[in-house]
Amino acid sequence: HPSDIDIPIIYENDKLLAINKPPHIPHHDDPSTGQLGVMSLIRFQQQQTNPTFPYPHRLYGVHRLDRVTSGILLLAKDSATASALMNKFRRKEISKFYMAISSKKPKKKKQGWVKGMMTKGRRGSYKLLNNSNQSKVNAKEGESEEIGDDIDPINRSDSNVSKTNKIVYAETRFFTSGLGNLLLAPSLLGSIRGNHDDDIQPIPKTAILFQPLTGKTHQLRVAAKSVAIPILGDVRYGGGRMDITRGDDLDEGTIDDWNRAYLHASAIHFQLDEDEYTIWSPPPFDHLFLTAELNDVFVRLMEKHCDCPPVLDAIYKVATDQGNV
Repeated sequence: HPSDIDIPIIYENDKLLAINKPPHIPHHDDPSTGQLGVMSLIRFQQQQTNPTFPYPHRLYGVHRLDRVTSGILLLAKDSATASALMNKFRRKEISKFYMAISSKKPKKKKQGWVKGMMTKGRRGSYKLLNNSNQSKVNAKEGESEEIGDDIDPINRSDSNVSKTNKIVYAETRFFTSGLGNLLLAPSLLGSIRGNHDDDIQPIPKTAILFQPLTGKTHQLRVAAKSVAIPILGDVRYGGGRMDITRGDDLDEGTIDDWNRAYLHASAIHFQLDEDEYTIWSPPPFDHLFLTAELNDVFVRLMEKHCDCPPVLDAIYKVATDQGNV
């Protein structure tokens, strides 16, 4: 039931708040299924006799996360803050980091750039245009393959994109680390089925750190597919289907925690007026493994590749508060 969906507030001050958006929730209402989008869901929870969303007043959306993506979503408390934040997204003045898992090992390259023009293809999927000048995967670090990010600045003209088949430029940096040394959770083994072949059971093999420089619909999912490390559980882009059922003996988490695309908006940093904001949300993927070592893998990726010191400080603070360092 909509009132039972937990939407945690992970940061709040007098200008804005940040929620940890659950997966499976679209930004806009879905008329085909009747599912509420995240903003309508918050309003619904605010209006209950016993409100389940703790902030009671109007909120303004300033960017989007794709339906399958979980993690940090900023909401403004007034129109002036909303306008300022939207402008910052458009001017690329906000640093964003996403964590993901793939069931594939990187074959083309382990890190680099994905850059280029994206357009909407068939059945709602997006694709990277095969222009020889813009879509090559280059083996050298610093060279590019060209795409969009699941964090999508709201543009009031975006509703026309699907009608005009708009072509957009997108740019993403990515880094990977193997997961072969981590022991899988018992309930995972034998419970995952491949997207095309039931005999193929994809298992988590690669951790991915994304740093998108633009914000286009499905950007990171298309980027992952283009470098042959599709996101685990992302059926649309070849990542296989998570197929944990209620009959399985789950070690931890709910069905929705398991049967999802493993993409999470983990960190964001920006300056607004005279204040700096840094928010960190660890990826909630530990249930895939027998021990809680996955977060260490992502932290090491950030230590090696993050170019935003305040984000690293926020990660260390959370680890210290939890007694992990």
